[in-house]
Amino acid sequence: MPRVLRERHGQIEIAAPAANALFVTALMTLPRQYDVRAVRSIPIAARGDDPPTIVHLVPMRGHAHDFFLGARCILIVTPVVPAEVPTAEVIQGLFDLTPAEARVARAMAAREPTEKTAARLGVGTQTVYAHSKAILRKTGLRRNIDLAALLAGATVPRRHKKNV
Repeated sequence: MPRVLRERHGQIEIAAPAANALFVTALMTLPRQYDVRAVRSIPIAARGDDPPTIVHLVPMRGHAHDFFLGARCILIVTPVVPAEVPTAEVIQGLFDLTPAEARVARAMAAREPTEKTAARLGVGTQTVYAHSKAILRKTGLRRNIDLAALLAGATVPRRHKKNV
């Protein structure tokens, strides 16, 4: 998986710089004791023929320490398969979202209009907008369309810098 992960100076890093910054932060904040809330998921945009990928840091617990001495977490790399928008439960686990945020993220991935999402979930449009902002913050993405593209298996558009 050299296009996703690589070894550098005896440590694993994510090949995509922005995702690697999230990875380093996640490793630094990983609690010493198992906490289900400590699972961290890091999205990586598609590149070339490689699909978008999610890197999960799952804290070790219990007898797993007997097999992986000295390890604090397991690293799981999951490609997002094109044309298969994950369920809200999967999205919740992938990005450490609340159940409500996961339902909104699923609607965003399906490109459902905000008003329709609000009506279907029985909340106001401002609530959907608030969840959208939280989702983008947690996923490290900037726009709703980037999340929709990531979850639908498309390439997340790059931002081009303007020449000054």
